[in-house]
Amino acid sequence: MSILGYEQVKPTMIAQDNNACIFLVKGAGMYNRAKHIDTRIYNVRELASGDDPQVKLYKIAGELQPSDMLTKGLPRVAFERHRRALMGE
Repeated sequence: MSILGYEQVKPTMIAQDNNACIFLVKGAGMYNRAKHIDTRIYNVRELASGDDPQVKLYKIAGELQPSDMLTKGLPRVAFERHRRALMGE
């Protein structure tokens, strides 16, 4: 936010439908199978930690993840539902 010239008064909320991602960011454990994880995960972990985190991840059901509209081909009903969510309706 500071790069854009705004003061960040509360954490940026990030909806995540992947439990493994949430566990990795929260530092709940590094797994041998997660060795391939890019070092960017550590940047997010740093932003999400401490007494005054800049980001917070929260769990969302997979079928309710609006960002799927930008990454997947969806049936019309799901596309329209996500479009309404992203447009703030």
